[in-house]
Amino acid sequence: MTISQLTRLTGILLVAGFFYSCSSTQLNIDELVAEDKYEQALTEINNRLTEDPAQPSLYIQRAKINVSLAQQSDPEVRADYYTSAANDFASAIDHQATNAQLSEVDSLRQQYWKFEHNAGLQVSDNESTTDRFQRAKIHFQNALILRHDAVSSYKNLAIAQFNLGEIDASIQSLLNGLEYATEEQSNDILENLGYLHLEKGEPDQATQYYEQANTNILEDRNLVFGLINAYISNGDYEKAADLLDALVEENPDSPQLRNVYGTQLYEITSGIMSDLKEAYAANDTVLVEQILFEAEGMGDEAEDQLIEAFRRDTANTDYVESLAVFYNNLSAQYLSLLPVAFDRDRQRLNEKADTLIDFAIEYYEKLVNIDPNNQAYTSRLQTLETLKERRNSSSDN
Repeated sequence: MTISQLTRLTGILLVAGFFYSCSSTQLNIDELVAEDKYEQALTEINNRLTEDPAQPSLYIQRAKINVSLAQQSDPEVRADYYTSAANDFASAIDHQATNAQLSEVDSLRQQYWKFEHNAGLQVSDNESTTDRFQRAKIHFQNALILRHDAVSSYKNLAIAQFNLGEIDASIQSLLNGLEYATEEQSNDILENLGYLHLEKGEPDQATQYYEQANTNILEDRNLVFGLINAYISNGDYEKAADLLDALVEENPDSPQLRNVYGTQLYEITSGIMSDLKEAYAANDTVLVEQILFEAEGMGDEAEDQLIEAFRRDTANTDYVESLAVFYNNLSAQYLSLLPVAFDRDRQRLNEKADTLIDFAIEYYEKLVNIDPNNQAYTSRLQTLETLKERRNSSSDN
């Protein structure tokens, strides 16, 4: 009986010893990491998670190791490490991480994201680096693996891609960021999307994004100028003129605004003149009188704005040229009406054309005096002078 009890006791001790022996074979992960034995540490973590996946602390520890490996590698090859880390953070949360562990995950994500994001900002600002935008792009892409909701990283990634000529990719990055943006951030992203679509030659889409920006458009110069450019590119001259009218009212001393406004008013005038030609061809006397009055009024308004721009900055050649081109083009519009105009209107149209030709000559003479070697100015002036002489000779006969 005594032997039997001893045997049973010995058996129990052997079993207990077996489990103690198994337990003692587990490696200390922290020590392995401290000794830079990352592969052994990862193997140990993987083995433990295979036995029991519900260990949030091990997922967090494995994420830390992968980030350490990433930061010891070149930025171009960090993505896989960061992806593993991001997946481990998600697994820790899925396996009922404690509040303390959740706070640690959030803190680590922010810390690692900030490391990559700031690296991207630093390299993109370094003008001495020839491939700075390519390198910055990689950093921002890495940052977004760690924090997929980081709107600032999407925006900076889009900037890097734009500077690399990757406009479609830049647009997609902004659209991705828009999913997580606040209202204020959304306005900025929508404005940038409008600009990129303008760069692509897609004014319709540019207009849509500019108009979606929920802001007082006249208080945001970048937005209002972008929308004006989109309207102009799309041929929506009246919408562009409406915005410019409000801007000129707020900034009456701006020659630049007045010059652009006057140019758009001319474009509207040009459209009215086309309608006038059609009304003449249709022999619609009532409509002709109405449109002719409208054309003269709009043309006068365009002229006033261009003159006011020039008056505020007489040294600016652009404003001299705007007036020269305006008078030249509008005179051509009036001359083009003569073949279809009613007899009663011919004298009125001829007189208007002659007046405009005289003004065109005056301003092209100014341009030639400013730049005598400009062949385009000289040639246009000669053409106008020849036209005037021919018309004078014709009227004398």
